[in-house]
Amino acid sequence: RGELLVEVPYGAALLVGDTLRRPVYDDFSSIPGSDRWDDEDVEDVYQGLEFLSTFAKDGEYSPYVSTLPPRPDDVAKTEGLPPDYWPRGTIEQIQIQDYSSRILSRKDVIENVAAINRVSVEDLQWATWMMRSRRFTTWNMVGDPNGEDKGLFGKMANQNKVEQIQGFLIPLIDMANHAQDPNAALKISVNRWTREFDESSTFALRALRPIRKGE
Repeated sequence: RGELLVEVPYGAALLVGDTLRRPVYDDFSSIPGSDRWDDEDVEDVYQGLEFLSTFAKDGEYSPYVSTLPPRPDDVAKTEGLPPDYWPRGTIEQIQIQDYSSRILSRKDVIENVAAINRVSVEDLQWATWMMRSRRFTTWNMVGDPNGEDKGLFGKMANQNKVEQIQGFLIPLIDMANHAQDPNAALKISVNRWTREFDESSTFALRALRPIRKGE
């Protein structure tokens, strides 16, 4: 119990979203129904777009990107694919109206963001699903970047705190599966004084209980 299984330095994680540097969303006011799009779905799609534009095409990250599940070869074969990949006609047959409507709405977001930003719908669909299935989200209270620091200790002297929500893809750790009875947990270390991420920060998987061979 408590044994370190794997530890990844903060600098090796891929930052795909940050509420303190949130991108300017495209204007969808002319698109019917866009006012009903879920904010979390829109955020997922833009984080997928960030991943495509910043990391997926950068050769430095190709060893990691190559470990991710590939894009489906044939989305017409729905077996084994998440509902987000299903054809619209198949999704419309789902008997839970709220559920099917949410998936169709998410498809609308992806198609419109892809068209405006001139990326492939298939690529953005895949990148968005990587965000939804593998991303880790952190919440933290940090010094207001728009506030004024006073005193010798910079950020420590800034008493104005704002919420920062960040999304990360973490190599190795994001390969771990979820379980109702987990045998490990993610532990995040930040600067002990500022309580913020810095070059000393890490993401780690630590055992919650003894893990049997082959488990």
